[in-house]
Amino acid sequence: MRAFSRLLLLSGLAAASAAAAKPACPAREAGANFPWQTSQRMKGDEQAIVYIDVDKTGHPLKCAMGQNDIPDPETRFRVCQSFMDDWHASPASTGDPAIRTIRRDFTMIGNDHQLADEKARKQWFKDHPEARPECYPTDY
Repeated sequence: MRAFSRLLLLSGLAAASAAAAKPACPAREAGANFPWQTSQRMKGDEQAIVYIDVDKTGHPLKCAMGQNDIPDPETRFRVCQSFMDDWHASPASTGDPAIRTIRRDFTMIGNDHQLADEKARKQWFKDHPEARPECYPTDY
């Protein structure tokens, strides 16, 4: 019985180490499209050009809205605030200025777009069985 317990423990450890050996999830910029998402505009979408000033480390210093069709000022403020709180750029390269301005095209998707993305996500995972769903959160 003792040998069986030891064997059970060793097989459990082997399974745990195999599970822990999964490759890392692919790196992606916060807010970047997932592979199945389209940037094609659909009914109900709202879009904006966002300009973010960043320091040499890539951390945001200031955000400004460019051309956009987001009617609510509070929503425009929250879009910029989300870039300030949750986003960063790549660190500056040698010779880059101390403060860089980065442009990002931002889309708030509407219902039609959301339904199309959900359908495309299911198909993408069928077409890519090697992809791990935990690397692609659904709360975007």
